Amino acid sequence: MSERSFEADQTELEAIVERLEGGDIELEELARLWERGEALCRRLSDALSDAQGRIEELSRQFESDRREATT
Repeated sequence: MSERSFEADQTELEAIVERLEGGDIELEELARLWERGEALCRRLSDALSDAQGRIEELSRQFESDRREATT
């Protein structure tokens, strides 16, 4: 099973938020949507943290390579 893209998860989370903000939801569906939204939020947050870590590492590597090239 392939992992969903960040964008697909984000789109689903936005739809859940809209549904919750729209109101008129039965308690069972509200709980289900909230739980799914929390899981998506955690996954998106983890993906953003991973991307930030990779970007910071690439930036450090770039700076190191640049310093070596100028010496």
